[in-house]
Amino acid sequence: MGYVPAIIDGDTVLADSSAIMWYLEERYPQHPLLPTEFKKKAINYQVAHVVTSSLQPILRVPILMYIEKHVGVDQKNSWIHKHLEKCFTALEELLKDHAGKYATGDELFLADVFLAPYVIDYPERCNFDMTGFPLLSKLGEEYLKIEAIQDALPEKQPDFSKM
Repeated sequence: MGYVPAIIDGDTVLADSSAIMWYLEERYPQHPLLPTEFKKKAINYQVAHVVTSSLQPILRVPILMYIEKHVGVDQKNSWIHKHLEKCFTALEELLKDHAGKYATGDELFLADVFLAPYVIDYPERCNFDMTGFPLLSKLGEEYLKIEAIQDALPEKQPDFSKM
């Protein structure tokens, strides 16, 4: 389809966020993406699904480019802010009783992998005020301390272009 993300692992090629995460969880159990505790595992699934069903489809680059071209930049930014606000409000509430250093404790898990791009990149790139989201802001600060996340920032990718 020409979308990202994609992963090539030997002769396996996958191009869907959820499929990639489930594959990595099964293929590399020495680096689990899910906690063993049932409730924390469920919260990780829920965060991943909020992102994949409520943020990713609405904030896809082709959709944003279409809105900008046919409706205007101001409307595109309004669209982004409306949907970030709605989802960030839900995520802030969902994680308030589960977060530690990261989304569901003091270890990185699936929820963090899905959250990091949105709490790091979108607020700055889209001039979105994070004042009302102290928990997600704190998570974003912690994510930026992780070398692998720093290396994965959009502006460090060879095909990066601004929205």
